[in-house]
Amino acid sequence: MKKSTEEVVSMFLGLVVVVVAVGLIFTYFQRKRGEITVPGVSETINKPTETVVKNESGEIIYTVKKSDSLWKIAEVNYGSGYNWVDISKSNKLRNPEKLLVGQKLILPKAEKRLITTTTSKQNLNKIEIGTYKVVKGDSLWKIAVRAYGDGYQWVQIWKSNKTKFRDPNKLEIGMELILPKLN
Repeated sequence: MKKSTEEVVSMFLGLVVVVVAVGLIFTYFQRKRGEITVPGVSETINKPTETVVKNESGEIIYTVKKSDSLWKIAEVNYGSGYNWVDISKSNKLRNPEKLLVGQKLILPKAEKRLITTTTSKQNLNKIEIGTYKVVKGDSLWKIAVRAYGDGYQWVQIWKSNKTKFRDPNKLEIGMELILPKLN
């Protein structure tokens, strides 16, 4: 008796469906098996592990969790994300952007890092609040840094001088600007 190709294809597809169903059922029971609780034992086995512990020498060991980054770890443990550099250096990480879940990191003793700026020649030439005559190479940002120590205050200078120029990027040499006192 010769079987038609339709019967062979149907039998093959049926076999595939059965294998997939058995695989899904097996996977379901394997996962469920890990959730069985045994009084007195499960509490110790299923306890979540601490992410921060101290080793014998008193160093803090941090266990990387899902979605962690050195920045996040530094913010939580030092109060500043900028301390990610300290963590990276002490662990000799080749690629600080790639952390593995469960990876152990030593958190070194370090002071909270703050944002710092370098002192440039312009910062040394402090401008007094009042009026200022624009010189070659000036911009509102540079003037604000010299006058207030904060480049973002250029907006305040511009607001005080809007009647003199419309475009804050187009200062003219010799133009007199009012440098307002900040509140």
